[in-house]
Amino acid sequence: MSFGPVNGIKVVIARATSKVRELTKSKLKRKSMKTLQNDTKKKERNDTYKVYDKNRFEKIIRLSRVNKIKIGIKINLSFVITILLLSVVLGYSLLTLSNTMIQQAKESTLGLMEQTGNKIKIVLEEVDNLAMTITRDITIAPALDEINRAESEYMRARWAGIIKPYLNAYQSYRVDTISNLTLASNNGYVILGGEGTFEDVKKDYYDTVAAREFVESGAKSLWIDTHIADLFYLRRKGGNTTIALMKAVYKSTSLKSVGVLQVNLREDYLTRMLEDIHIPHNGFFFIVGSKDNMIFNPQDKRDNGLLIEDLCYVNSKGQTKAELLKKTELLDLKDSEVKELLYKADTGVELDEKTLKDLRERDNYINLRILEKVRKSIDEIQTKNRQATAFGGIIEDDVIINGKKMMVTFYTIREIKGTPLEWTLISITPLENITRDVNSVAGFIVLIGVVCIIIGIMLSVLITGDISSGIGKLVKLMNKIKEGDLEVECDTTRKDEIGKLGINFVDMVENLKKLIGSIKNASNIAVESSQTVSATCQESYASIQEFSAMLDEMKNEINSQTQEIMNNDNVVNELSEQIQVIIDDFKNVSNMVTGAKKLSEAGKETVNMLKNNADEVKKTIEEFSELIGSLKRESAEISKITSTIKGISSQTNLLALNATIEAARAGEAGKSFSIVASEIKKLADQSKVSTNYIESKLKNIGKTIEKTNEAVKSSGEVISGHDLAVVETINKFDNIVGFMDNVFSAITSITDYVQHIEEARCNIIKSMERLNESTKNNIRDIQNISAAMDEQVDLIKHLLSLSENLSELSVKLEQTINIFKI
Repeated sequence: MSFGPVNGIKVVIARATSKVRELTKSKLKRKSMKTLQNDTKKKERNDTYKVYDKNRFEKIIRLSRVNKIKIGIKINLSFVITILLLSVVLGYSLLTLSNTMIQQAKESTLGLMEQTGNKIKIVLEEVDNLAMTITRDITIAPALDEINRAESEYMRARWAGIIKPYLNAYQSYRVDTISNLTLASNNGYVILGGEGTFEDVKKDYYDTVAAREFVESGAKSLWIDTHIADLFYLRRKGGNTTIALMKAVYKSTSLKSVGVLQVNLREDYLTRMLEDIHIPHNGFFFIVGSKDNMIFNPQDKRDNGLLIEDLCYVNSKGQTKAELLKKTELLDLKDSEVKELLYKADTGVELDEKTLKDLRERDNYINLRILEKVRKSIDEIQTKNRQATAFGGIIEDDVIINGKKMMVTFYTIREIKGTPLEWTLISITPLENITRDVNSVAGFIVLIGVVCIIIGIMLSVLITGDISSGIGKLVKLMNKIKEGDLEVECDTTRKDEIGKLGINFVDMVENLKKLIGSIKNASNIAVESSQTVSATCQESYASIQEFSAMLDEMKNEINSQTQEIMNNDNVVNELSEQIQVIIDDFKNVSNMVTGAKKLSEAGKETVNMLKNNADEVKKTIEEFSELIGSLKRESAEISKITSTIKGISSQTNLLALNATIEAARAGEAGKSFSIVASEIKKLADQSKVSTNYIESKLKNIGKTIEKTNEAVKSSGEVISGHDLAVVETINKFDNIVGFMDNVFSAITSITDYVQHIEEARCNIIKSMERLNESTKNNIRDIQNISAAMDEQVDLIKHLLSLSENLSELSVKLEQTINIFKI
């Protein structure tokens, strides 16, 4: 069989395959380059997004759409927002400062009110102490009681003469505080401490305002709030109004009152005492009674004694309701015309509805709403501390008078030495007075802020105009470039960021010029390359068609060779099966001979082992015979020992007997020795018995040894006969092994010949398989080449299309670039 044509076909197929691989590699390379470029662009795009996403500030700007607002608006807006934030912070600071000042003002005002209240309380306590001393005087009270019992004017005058020096002395102690001391008996006789006489008064004492109020109250001690002095001598000393302390006079031996003491306070003393009291921040304070009556108003003394309700309302002319009701005219009445307290007086004047509607709250003056809040706070404090008789506080609720917020503090004196007083010092201070300085500073700051905002807006407009003009110029130049005019000039004299941007813009234009020139050159080269590619593709297409025809001829030739190879393959397979049967038979015979030889060798080895074992047994019997002789000799020696033991036993019996005799002679002293002797005798008898037993056993052992010796001699004879039989068996096995060696040599030679035939058969089969596989590979290669040639045809067609598209794009690119003027 000739393989020359097959090798020729292989060479042709190898060449064709290498050419196709080169074309495929070039195609794959182009595809891989294109894929690599796409992957690179995608990676750059992803990296750009990653970097962009990492910039959180830019992300926030993008989400807030700030980048859609013009730069000028952003700058102005940021400046305005900054000013507003500063204004808010400053406003909050001023508000905090204002609240702090208000709190400090409350605390300082409350402290001043407490100090003033304590001062008033001390003075009133001194007055009360003086009155208590007078009413308990051991001279005045009995003398006053005598005046009550005296029937003649002379006796009354006499006892009054006794009392008067004492009253004068007491009055002189507090002449600055007390304007007059008036002591009246139960029958209306009056003694004065100080200047004046009661005879000048045209009415009964108990018909006076203070005395009538005291009697009607039924109390033993009573403070009479500010009222008109209806005793003319009081007006000369302290003005038209006064404050009085009324106390009943008692003897030490009686619980019945003997008269009344009236202590009249100087109104001008209160004025002097309180004239130095100045409420911080131009505030006002008032002393108010429990009946909502004015005790003392340092700002206007004409309000003293009147109701707050009539004083807190004024008309458009500034007249109070009390003035409209003509209650202030009561101060001009003569002492004899005064009938009751001012806050209880009724002038009979009624106001019409129009007049009442025209009234409004008085500026910086207490009103009923303030009094209600103060009373409520006093009740709350009193509920928490029922033992407190004087305390102060601050009204935290909003208090507004005519639209102005007021700060209100108070200090109340509930009693003096157990006598109810119910005076409350109330201060009101406009909050605007406290915060006036802060408000003025705030106004000044607001003014400065407005000026700063105006100046800032002007500066920001100027700055944004400068920035916008520079950017606008760059935008115009960019529009020219968009139209194709690259011959532009940019101002690069600016030193700011816009100037740097202009320099970069100029560099960009220069680079763009170079780029466009390069693109033009590349366009020309692309046109030429597309034409070259097109021509090359057409030539390749013609070559591929010729090569395809040649492949078709090769396919037909290979198919005929494949059929012939298949026929040869069948013949070889039949021959191979017959050879295989022969090889299997020889293998079976060889195995049988080999097994027989192995069995012969195994039998020979077994017989040899029997011979060896017989030799060992023979040696063992000889050694056993020697041991039996030794055992006989040792038995004889043991017999000698037993004879010796018998002699020792006899002597021991004799000694035991002698010991028994000697113990009997010794009597009681040898009794214990006798017991020992008897025990020794018992041991001797036992030794004798044991010795006899040993002798009998030794005789039996000797007989057994004799029988064993005879058996050993018989075994030796048997072993000798066995050795002869084993030797003969070994010789026969040697003959069998020699014969089996000759048979095995012959079979081995035949097996070698058959093995050579088997190797030749295997080589033929492998050669046929390789030839068949080679033919199949050739067919597959031709099919691959055909498929590759088809792909090449498609690729060439695609290249022709691309070259045409490249030519068109080059023309369009050249037309586009021609727009730019370089």
